[in-house]
Amino acid sequence: MTQFHYIGSPVELPLGERGSVLSSKTRSEMLASPEYQAKREELKQQGMVPLEDIFDLSHIRDEDCLVYDTEEDAGGIYIEALGYWNEEIRKHFQSPYVYKISPNWGGFMVLPADQETRPDSENASLKCCRELFKLMQDFGVPGSVFELYSCWADEEGDPRNKKYDRVIDLSTFSLEQGFDLLEKEYIVLNLPT
Repeated sequence: MTQFHYIGSPVELPLGERGSVLSSKTRSEMLASPEYQAKREELKQQGMVPLEDIFDLSHIRDEDCLVYDTEEDAGGIYIEALGYWNEEIRKHFQSPYVYKISPNWGGFMVLPADQETRPDSENASLKCCRELFKLMQDFGVPGSVFELYSCWADEEGDPRNKKYDRVIDLSTFSLEQGFDLLEKEYIVLNLPT
C-alpha cells in the first residue's frame, strides 16, 4: 500500500515540483563519470548488482532522464491538485485549499539517529521537510495556519487517529528535534505572527 500526504492551506499553492536541483550532466555523461564507475565497483564489492548489469537500458535517451548529482539534490516536494478519487480527504481539513503533497526522493521523516547510519538518504529527507516548511513560510502570512494529514491509499475517508493530533508552532520548532508524518496523523502548523 502507499501512504499519501495532504496539506491544507489558507491560500492557493503553486502546483508542481519545488526544491530539487538538476545536474548539469546528461545521463550518458553521468554513467561515464569516474565517480559513477567507482560507485558501481563499490556496489559490486558489497555483493550488489548494478541495475545496468541486470537490464539492458541502452534504449533510454538522455532527454528522457532527470539526473541529479546527489540524493540531496534530488530531494524536494511535489504539490498536486486533488483528483475526484481523493476528494473524501477534505473532511479532515478546515482550510479552504487542500492538496496532495509528495516528497521527491526523500521522505517526510527526519530522525536524528539516521544521520549517522544513512547520511545521504537522511539529507534528502531533511531537504524535503525543509521545502515543506519553506512552502508554508513563502505563501502563508504571519499567524496563518496550515494543516497536514497522512493516510494510506483508499483510507482517505476513514476517521483520523485523534491521539496523534498535534500542533506545531513554527516559531519554536526545529527539524533537528526530528519530524515524522504518522499514519492518520493530523498536524496544525502555526506560522509565527
